[in-house]
Amino acid sequence: MYRQETINNTESNVKNGIVAAAVKTYQKEQLLNLSPVEVIRKLYDTEIVACKKHDLRLAQRVLTELISSLNFDNNEIAVQLFQLYDYCKRCLRKGNFEEVELVFEELRSSWVDAFKLNR
Repeated sequence: MYRQETINNTESNVKNGIVAAAVKTYQKEQLLNLSPVEVIRKLYDTEIVACKKHDLRLAQRVLTELISSLNFDNNEIAVQLFQLYDYCKRCLRKGNFEEVELVFEELRSSWVDAFKLNR
C-alpha cells in the first residue's frame, strides 16, 4: 500500500513539474513577443504587484530596469521619468509602498491611454 502511494505521489509530482515547466516556457515566450510599449506596461504591472505584496527586492529591481531603459538623448520626458522613478526609490527605502503603488497606478493608466493598450 505504502509503495503504491509513493509511486502515485511521485507520478503526480513529475506531472506537476512538467506542467509548471510548460507554463514557465509559455510565459517566457509571451514576454519575448511583447512590444517595447507592452514591456513597460508589464513592468508597471509588476511594480504595482510588488508594492501590494511589500516585496522590496522586486520593486527595486523593476525600478532599476525602468531607469536603465530611459533614453536621455535630448529627451525631457526621460529626465522627468527618472526623477519620478528616483522619488519612488526613496519612498521604497522608507517603506512607503502605498505611495509608490499610487504613482505606478497613475503611470500605468496614462501609459495604457497614450498607447491605446488593453487595460
